[in-house]
Amino acid sequence: MDNKYLLSDNPKVVAMALNKAIAADGNSPVKRRAKTGERYYNYDHDILRNRIFYIDDNDTLQEDLNASNIKIPHAFFTEQVDQKTQYLLSNPVEVEVTNDDEQFKKYLEEYYNDDFQVFLQEAVEGASKKGFEYVYARTNENDRICFQVADSIKVFSILDDYNDTKGIVRYYDKDIYRDGKNVTVTFGELWDDQKVTFYCTDSNGRFVFDDKRELNPRPHVLARDPEGNLLGRSMEAIPFYRLSNNTKELTDLDPIKPLIDDYDLMACYLSNNLQDMTEAIYVVKGFMGDDLSKLRNNIKAKKTVGLGKDGELDIKTVQIPFEGRKSKLDIDKDAIYKFGMAFDSTQIGDGNITNVVIKSRYALLDMKCNKAEARLRAMLAWINQMIVADINRRYGTAYQASDIEVNIVRETMVNETDIVTNAKLEAETKAIIIQTILAAAPRIDEESVLKLICEQFDLDWEEVQKLIEEQEFTSGLQDDTDPVEGELNAQVAEVSKTLNGAQITSMMAIVEKVTAGTLSADQGIAILTRSLGIDLAQAQKVIGVAEEVAASGTA
Repeated sequence: MDNKYLLSDNPKVVAMALNKAIAADGNSPVKRRAKTGERYYNYDHDILRNRIFYIDDNDTLQEDLNASNIKIPHAFFTEQVDQKTQYLLSNPVEVEVTNDDEQFKKYLEEYYNDDFQVFLQEAVEGASKKGFEYVYARTNENDRICFQVADSIKVFSILDDYNDTKGIVRYYDKDIYRDGKNVTVTFGELWDDQKVTFYCTDSNGRFVFDDKRELNPRPHVLARDPEGNLLGRSMEAIPFYRLSNNTKELTDLDPIKPLIDDYDLMACYLSNNLQDMTEAIYVVKGFMGDDLSKLRNNIKAKKTVGLGKDGELDIKTVQIPFEGRKSKLDIDKDAIYKFGMAFDSTQIGDGNITNVVIKSRYALLDMKCNKAEARLRAMLAWINQMIVADINRRYGTAYQASDIEVNIVRETMVNETDIVTNAKLEAETKAIIIQTILAAAPRIDEESVLKLICEQFDLDWEEVQKLIEEQEFTSGLQDDTDPVEGELNAQVAEVSKTLNGAQITSMMAIVEKVTAGTLSADQGIAILTRSLGIDLAQAQKVIGVAEEVAASGTA
């Protein structure tokens, strides 16, 4: 089909071209694959069409309607699509404004609302199921642009010789009342960068120009003013975007469909075996009859068999290969999660579930979501262009989409105990390092000691040094306060209420060095406030008392 006929200015030519184009699109391999993905997502697996046959006494193939034929679809694909969507969009997509314009950010929040987050999930879900999904922009009743998913099974692009999109065709079926009866009519819409033209099928099922529309063709946006006048405007771009699942636009079902079908088959036939093998197999000699079908029915219904003079009936039982089938099911299940690049939540492991183990189990899902995120960001860039153009139209501004930064943050389950243990170990290690530095302080200069301490707490040494120089410090005590024995311990105990064990150890070491004269009071205060986060007034009190104790000789 030559796409130039779909881009013709003659509605009759376009209508004729639509008949062939829509028929070809509905039967294309891409759309058949998309329909299969949609079907499996809705638990409609091939196993539901399974039939069991046998060869009868006349060597004729017959369907066995008496045999057990259990049909259970196992929804691995549904789980993996939802898992990918929820993991990728586990937190709402947020936008930041790089030019620090608060008004611009406020405008953007009107568009990035709850409905928009739902739309993103539907778009990612659709692309995963069908290989690609179309989204389109429209204007709501508040004269604000919004976005919706257009079912990709009923949409296709019109490309030129350079593979650039020149138009979009969307079609759908609708039941209407025509000529005194209810009929199903297919409607077609052809969108370009300026307008949309409507077509529908006639009584013969052929597309014709829809002359019953009030305005056809019409601009992208149509509305009425308070006086009832019809108003319209164009978005100056084709308001559709094709979100691809991957480079070849394969569905997430493609690599695992044979495995899921095999799993369904193995599981269902195991159930069939368990159902059928509850009855014994009858070995009959000297049967008085010539119809084995009647024999089978007699055994099932009457539990009797007619035998001749030398007849014999032997009852046999069969062992079901349960372990073999179970092993095959386990192999299929592992392969489904591996090649589906998904997280298997049923994995137990050895009980030592550290964050490293959790991260390794999410590795394949992360890889799949990385690919999806790159294409999602490309779609969001197109969406931001449309949103900014709409903001500029509504408010008379001149914002740029390049000033928008999109944040997509995934959320993974973690072992909280592992995090606390690692944090504690890190704090204790840092405390030991600080004590070692302070122990060596008498042998090195004060500036080097301060630099080493700043390195441990990731502090800017020059900033700390400047703070020390600017700080006005006297004794740290009120004028009418007289230090007494034990006041230092009281001050330390008061400050310690907000610190952990490692921080308390570090504080005590610093206080001891100030008391011993290894560190100056200003340096001690700077270290306590900057590295341990102690309030300046509290740090001054602690160091001030330490100085008083040292001066009185009670240290």
